[in-house]
Amino acid sequence: MRDVLQALRLTFEEKRMWMTLGGSVLFAFVLAIGVILLDTRLITALDYFPAFLLTSVNLAKSILSLLAGSLFSVATFTFATMLSVISFYSSNFSPRTVENFLLHKTSMQTLGIFLGGFIYCLSSLFFMRSSENEQLVISATVALVYAMACVVYFIKFVYNVATSVQLEKLVNKIYKEADTIVDETIAYFQEKPVFDHLPQLETLHQYTVHADRNGYVEYINFERLVELSTEFEGTMVLRFRVGEFLSANEPLAIFYTNRKLEDEPRLQEVLNRSLTYETEPSTMFDPNFARKKLVEIALRAVSPGINDPNTAIHILHYKALLDAKFARLPGRFVLMGEEKKDFDEETLRYSGCVFYDFNNFSKDLYESYWQLIHYMKTDISGVVALFDSLLTVAYAAHPKKLSYIKDYSNYLFNLTSPNFTERLDRQNIEERQEQTGCQGRYGNGVLQTAGYGIRLDDVAAADRGKGRQQAEKIGQFGKTQAFADVVHRAAHIFTLCVFLAVGKR
Repeated sequence: MRDVLQALRLTFEEKRMWMTLGGSVLFAFVLAIGVILLDTRLITALDYFPAFLLTSVNLAKSILSLLAGSLFSVATFTFATMLSVISFYSSNFSPRTVENFLLHKTSMQTLGIFLGGFIYCLSSLFFMRSSENEQLVISATVALVYAMACVVYFIKFVYNVATSVQLEKLVNKIYKEADTIVDETIAYFQEKPVFDHLPQLETLHQYTVHADRNGYVEYINFERLVELSTEFEGTMVLRFRVGEFLSANEPLAIFYTNRKLEDEPRLQEVLNRSLTYETEPSTMFDPNFARKKLVEIALRAVSPGINDPNTAIHILHYKALLDAKFARLPGRFVLMGEEKKDFDEETLRYSGCVFYDFNNFSKDLYESYWQLIHYMKTDISGVVALFDSLLTVAYAAHPKKLSYIKDYSNYLFNLTSPNFTERLDRQNIEERQEQTGCQGRYGNGVLQTAGYGIRLDDVAAADRGKGRQQAEKIGQFGKTQAFADVVHRAAHIFTLCVFLAVGKR
């Protein structure tokens, strides 16, 4: 049942932009049909409406004509504004962050409402006929109410644009999105048995299953894979993770079984059908890609053309919080399926199960920082921020993960320390390397570091205070206010058009 719901969610996510835009246009079209049925007296309900809501046909034509032109003009301006924001995102943040603006409900809904209003006005005008007895119609009144709603949505759109181009707002939004994905992923796997290493599976036969297409793995149907392993009486070990790019004929999994398979092509077919491939990565089920978005913004900030280390430091604080959630998890491999504890032999115990490399912490820690280290290794503030991030991760880390953090801390120290020859700089780095190295172990909430017993809560509180002093507010985007002013003036122009229409009436 869960996989069915996730498949529907995936389908909706892929078409969310078009569904939001199309839903607004469809609403306006249905509204136009209803009003046309009322105006043409196919539905005799206008007699029950108050007289002040009805207008003559000529006045209705004038109002609808004016609103049609105004709504289409503002729709064009809205589309041009969206293109400007997309260009702004790509050049200042990251091309991967464009979807955060485009997929925002307000963006597509505003464009759809204006286009829908244009369709409503044209449809009402087309079916409006003059008559000798001068029948009264309600289409103009509905159009005015619709125009007022358009003004409200346009104000929301202006506010959304003004906040979307602010770096801190964007970082906070991406962090919340990533935090939700991380929590959902951990919640799904946390009740499953975990292993630090794969068990020794000794079977008569081993079959390597290959991919039959190219693309990014966006979703894995584990229920189907468990059923497949049970059917073929073996154990499956997946050699990939969600979010990785696979090419055709690349090994997907190794299937261990004591049974000689006569239908090996079916094994490969069903396994490939259990995966959802996409042409581009997505954050829906991939927490690593969600974290990568933050890293890309930080990389753009510390690039030679921008050189804004404070932005990268600000992002490192949030990224460390996400890394800490995986650091506190025990184990690396997760077992999907029911373990048969009655058997002592591992091959029989894990028959009908699937092993998945869920939390490869050492690899994720290394790959998520290596690009940042390349650009920040000569900046003392950046290096200190990197060590502070590792320290944040170490506070929450499971004892089994401390060795990885210590190794990476030594790696970071060896890579960055030769760039600093001044005594104060080296002393600052050495102190943080000593703390982050975690020389000792966690015990009863105490971190034993360099011979001193320090309460974790006290260290965390002190570090958070230090982080607040180091983090500066980002004010480099002076274009934001000017950009918002242009959109604000356009809102005044549209409002003026609406009032002119009311004045003609």
